[in-house]
Amino acid sequence: MSNIVRYEFMGSWLLFWLLCMTGIGIPFAVLYLLNGTLRIENEVADPEQFVSAFRAGRRK
Repeated sequence: MSNIVRYEFMGSWLLFWLLCMTGIGIPFAVLYLLNGTLRIENEVADPEQFVSAFRAGRRK
């Protein structure tokens, strides 16, 4: 079985952009983005078929 890995940000986009808007908050925004991002691995029998179906817009 092959794995498909995706990353998803679970934090607040509003807080992230507010931190980005201030000059001193940019390093904190990057840290917030890195800490709030999850790595999700899904096992798939045929990853090439899954990717082609995903690009075609047919999600299972």
